[in-house]
Amino acid sequence: MWLENQGGERAQLGNTDLSNLALQDVDLRCANLIRTDFSGADLSGANMNEADITYANFSHANLNNTSFRDADLRNANMSYAQMLNVDLLRADLFRTDFSNAQVNDSAFKRKDTGNTIIELRDPTRQCLSAK
Repeated sequence: MWLENQGGERAQLGNTDLSNLALQDVDLRCANLIRTDFSGADLSGANMNEADITYANFSHANLNNTSFRDADLRNANMSYAQMLNVDLLRADLFRTDFSNAQVNDSAFKRKDTGNTIIELRDPTRQCLSAK
């Protein structure tokens, strides 16, 4: 959606229903994705760096290998999402819901996960839980 060095405008996809779509490797850098419904979508390999994704719904989505660097994910719903090898570096996770999300530990090796709802299932472990 964003063409580097090509000018253009920030993608405006807020309040859009993109549920259950195949969006592998999509480039949504810097996009406005406020309250967008990505539930059940395949966003594997997507680039969502610096996007505003507040209140978005990613429940049951495939987010494997997706990058959310510097993204605003406040109040987003990531419940039951597949999140292996996800990059959340400097992402704002305030009140983001990761209940029953499938992740590997590297996504949460950070200090500032306060007020984040985390009940994680990891395919290599019986149960991970941190609240």
